[in-house]
Amino acid sequence: MWIFLGASAAGLHFLLGRNSALVERFYSRGIFVALRLGWDHTLGYWPLPWIHTLLAAIIIWDSWWIARFLLRRRGRSPSSVRAKLGRGILRVAGWAGALVFFFYILWGFNYDRVGLEKQLGLEVSPLDAAALGSETGWATRMLVEARESIPGAGSEALDPGVVTAGLESEIRTSLSTILKELGYPAPGRVRVRPLWSGGLLMRMSDTGFYFPYGCEGYTADGLLALERPFVTAHEMVHAFGITDEGAANFLGFLACQASPSAAVRYSGYLAYWNYIFPEFARASREAAGELAAGLPEGVRSDLRAERENWDRYRGPLREVSRAVYEQYLKSQGVAAGIRSYDRFVTLLAAWRRRGS
Repeated sequence: MWIFLGASAAGLHFLLGRNSALVERFYSRGIFVALRLGWDHTLGYWPLPWIHTLLAAIIIWDSWWIARFLLRRRGRSPSSVRAKLGRGILRVAGWAGALVFFFYILWGFNYDRVGLEKQLGLEVSPLDAAALGSETGWATRMLVEARESIPGAGSEALDPGVVTAGLESEIRTSLSTILKELGYPAPGRVRVRPLWSGGLLMRMSDTGFYFPYGCEGYTADGLLALERPFVTAHEMVHAFGITDEGAANFLGFLACQASPSAAVRYSGYLAYWNYIFPEFARASREAAGELAAGLPEGVRSDLRAERENWDRYRGPLREVSRAVYEQYLKSQGVAAGIRSYDRFVTLLAAWRRRGS
């Protein structure tokens, strides 16, 4: 049954394809909203991260099966090796089918929903050197202005205390408002929690992820305080049913930008600057060098702290992880793969050109 259900869900996903009006209307704005509301107001109040809870349940279940096998009575005639192997393969395939089925039912069909550009009527196009320069200049001005608004911010890298304990609730409120203004449903009480992983996520070049089987997002434990607001907003966008990485960056930025907290606004501008400045540098190295040299010392200290922090986690696991994630995104119909994150720049530039 689970093999059939899993294969059917995957087949329906590929049959519907990207930009499906059916998915947008009946799943993303219907079934998914109901699931989101039902989970958030029941199991969503569970105090522990669901990924840890489910892993603990799997360990307990496997331990029980192993103990049962070791303690079973030996009087019965053993099955043939071929029969045992067949049952084992069938059981594994059944579990895989269940995982695929629940992935799509709980969240994955959102990969087929209508894209952000069509939803908002944005005319997105590549930026030439002049447009990149103008956009980078704006991002730099806003970045500096936001940092200067943070109480007590000096020339040293920002202290972890700039991010308050109520960050998740603050981002949820800001993002829900933005989504509703743009015509998206923002149901439930979505969770994005810091996840202890011993630095594993950062070694995989991952700042966070959304876990469909627990209907909640996680941020990496190795992030700096100045990075966490934007990453929290990004993962919360996914929790609201928007799978595209560039769209999650764009909407997460708008949520940070609309926040009353200068530290949260700064996190959003810093993330955008980190995306657009390398593109500007490739287009105009000399102009980019002059712009970077003119940054205030406080901003330079934050950029240096980010770079040094990421350097701690560099290693071969990063490239393996990127290759796996590239294939995962493409398997879900995201032709650009990891490059889809970079749509953040063209989406925001189109939004600003429209005067929004």
